[in-house]
Amino acid sequence: MDEAIAQKYFSPDCLILAWERIIRSTGKDSKDQFGIEVYQSDLEANLIRLSQKLQNGQFEPNRPFKYYEPKASKTHRTKSVLYIEDALVYQCIANTVATNNYKKLTENNSSVFGSVLHPEVEKGLDLLKEEEPDFYFFQYYIPLYNKFINSVNTEIANTNIKFKLETDITGFFDGIPHSKLLVALNNFGVEPAILDLLADSLNYYSGTKDSITPGVGIPQGAPASFFLANLFLYDLDYIIGQKGYTYYRYMDDIRIYEETEEKLTEVLVLIDNYLKGKALSLNTKKTSIEELGTNREEQMLTVLQGYNDQLSDPSPAQTKTEEDKCLDYAALLSELMQDVSYLVKTVSDEELIEICQNQLKESETYLLEKFSKITDPDLNSWEITSDENIKKNIIGITYKWRNANTILKNFQKEQLNLELIPIWLFCLEHFFWKANHFCWNLNLYGPNDHVREKLQALLSKFTYYEWVRYQILSNLSTVQTFDSTQLKKLFRASKEESSSLVRIGYYMILLKHLNIEHQLYASLRQAIKDDADHYIKGRIFRFISTRNSKNKLNDLKYWFGL
Repeated sequence: MDEAIAQKYFSPDCLILAWERIIRSTGKDSKDQFGIEVYQSDLEANLIRLSQKLQNGQFEPNRPFKYYEPKASKTHRTKSVLYIEDALVYQCIANTVATNNYKKLTENNSSVFGSVLHPEVEKGLDLLKEEEPDFYFFQYYIPLYNKFINSVNTEIANTNIKFKLETDITGFFDGIPHSKLLVALNNFGVEPAILDLLADSLNYYSGTKDSITPGVGIPQGAPASFFLANLFLYDLDYIIGQKGYTYYRYMDDIRIYEETEEKLTEVLVLIDNYLKGKALSLNTKKTSIEELGTNREEQMLTVLQGYNDQLSDPSPAQTKTEEDKCLDYAALLSELMQDVSYLVKTVSDEELIEICQNQLKESETYLLEKFSKITDPDLNSWEITSDENIKKNIIGITYKWRNANTILKNFQKEQLNLELIPIWLFCLEHFFWKANHFCWNLNLYGPNDHVREKLQALLSKFTYYEWVRYQILSNLSTVQTFDSTQLKKLFRASKEESSSLVRIGYYMILLKHLNIEHQLYASLRQAIKDDADHYIKGRIFRFISTRNSKNKLNDLKYWFGL
């Protein structure tokens, strides 16, 4: 690769910036946590080595670890965990393209709300010179999603608007053709050498856990993919905006509002033809043109409240300073209340505790009323699970409850109402695509025989959903207890398990609870060494951090045959 291009995209400073954004991105299950720890052990030297490898044309992409994550529709999306060097290279490309084209890419921010670039992205590498840089690649998604919802609700409330168009793109990430994406990137000034590297990499990253799909699809999970997906639709956003339609898009979720059905039919055909030209297609089952009618209040969407995807399960690779904790509190406060950013550094401990306690009281009142018949065997779960607004309220309140207790735990004032345990278990079972969050709530209660038994029963129910089973096993490994007989059963289950992700969950429990002198521990070490999935060895190594460093090193050498 030409030295000037290599420096432009992959200098050590470029890689540092990519590193800072990767470790701050949401979605811990989509990160190579083991690779992050290894890289962090000698970060500067590792980044310099990777920079030289790229400049010398020696970098080769790796096939990522993949797993299936369920959607509310009960179908799957494929998530990809890029190994750390792949993630760094991918993010470096996204960083450079985003900075060089920042003004152009943010022209449509009044109508595009998903994965919106953070204003600091425009500064590029100059961020590294600042005393307190803000490294986030995207703006925080909760306010953006709520802005999308509020924009939609404003249109619904406007009585001059008579009709709405709702649609989305079938298999958006999985269906993006590399050739069309590379043409779009070329139009944004990306050099041929980078396009060649990206084309090779995307072929490795494409497809499902079972097979690759050469020439099509970008990996879901990496921040760079969300950026490229938005860039891919830039021309569509521009065309629709220039035609004066009332248009809102959150990733591939598109809403348009107009006075007549004819105008919406016209724009629907425009979108359909545009996407077909990009080898994509609309989801016909989710595409409709409808009259808004007179009762507009019922048609309005619910904003999100209380969501947080980072604090409750922080990466062990990141040590939080007091300033970091302050920022965590600020982020949680901004979710617990509206317009309280001014409290960031002025709120007292007493005020913070009172805010959280009030939120807990409000959350528990709603949940206990909504689930007042939770112990009734004739409870009509369909009434709860089929109502979209109730569903969103319950999920949002679930996050608010956890966030409030997470703060109160720092003051040893958490309030863990045992009456909520059946509710968390119900929600885990029926809102399974959010299983991680309900498991995190259950984690706060510590060991509980009833919870352990119920979770083990749910394992067999979710046979087709490996990610749900992994989240359940993560809870079991984190806080529950097991006797020797139970551990033997879990070991045998791990030997029969076909899903690599679920095997990780079983291994986590066994590594956590087995004494290293136990005979079963030797069998477990051998099973891990013999496991056909190389990713597992690195992933589970992180879960034995409570053991002495000598034993950790011995296990690592044994697993990798060193």
